[in-house]
Amino acid sequence: MNLPKIVIFSTPLVSTWVFDETHRVLFDAGDGVTAMLDSRIHKIRLAAITHTHRDHCAGLMQLLNLRGGAGDFTAVYPAGSGSGRALAGFLTTFDSRSTGKVRWNPMDAGQDVAIEPPRHVLRTFATSHYPPTAPTRTMSVGYQIVRSVDKVKPELRGLPQRELDALRMELGKEQITETLEDVLLSITGDTVPLEPATFAGSRVLLHECTFLDLHDTDGHGEGVHPHSTLPDVLRCAAEAGVGHLGLYHISRRYDEGLLMARIRELCAEMAIPFPVSAAVPGRQYEDLLRQTVWPGLPCPAP
Repeated sequence: MNLPKIVIFSTPLVSTWVFDETHRVLFDAGDGVTAMLDSRIHKIRLAAITHTHRDHCAGLMQLLNLRGGAGDFTAVYPAGSGSGRALAGFLTTFDSRSTGKVRWNPMDAGQDVAIEPPRHVLRTFATSHYPPTAPTRTMSVGYQIVRSVDKVKPELRGLPQRELDALRMELGKEQITETLEDVLLSITGDTVPLEPATFAGSRVLLHECTFLDLHDTDGHGEGVHPHSTLPDVLRCAAEAGVGHLGLYHISRRYDEGLLMARIRELCAEMAIPFPVSAAVPGRQYEDLLRQTVWPGLPCPAP
């Protein structure tokens, strides 16, 4: 399967947005997203907000003013986000001819919403970017694009095609196949590293990577919204068995040359088997996954 086309701009504290042009989903809507995507905003069918910090949602008003009036637009946000509810309420009443037509869908972890094409869903998973609350609220989420596929049951996969055809005619397709889920894309939003099982088997993982090393997080302690470091992200992606890793939300403190060298160095040390791409802050990428910092190690010969 071909990689999705990922258009991205991510500068922490300023603006972050990620447009999966293949599946017509915009993840987050930082300031300037409408101007930077220009006419391509009309391709967007759904905007998925990971959390409501301003650098991830400040561009939503302009986007919906120009896009919402078509009447086929959905916006989703974390169900436990009070600011998300307030933003949805304001934008719904701000202009009934455009933003008032948007379908707002607050989502808890583990919920699905159907997207194009058929048999594809957008699924939420819990992330960790806010101090714990009591009772627990879903204030930040990540998203996955998941498709359902029908495959021949394992015990029948060695049969010749003519025998499979005969069984299908005799028993029906549902008796010889099973429905499996294929995780095409996972995107984290801002978070500390999560359990690798969250991303298991993802063809593409887009993971925030604010810091290169743990010591760079000094001053980001208790009460501060936490982020991820490069070693933890690489370790998590490797254990999850992802097919391609995209790093984004990288701090502006790093020189580009240093950034790329450190990614390559650590990928080599950890023998990372998959390709790695990285979105340098302040730069818009038209197809992030086609530009790799690390090509991945070749699979060993059987």
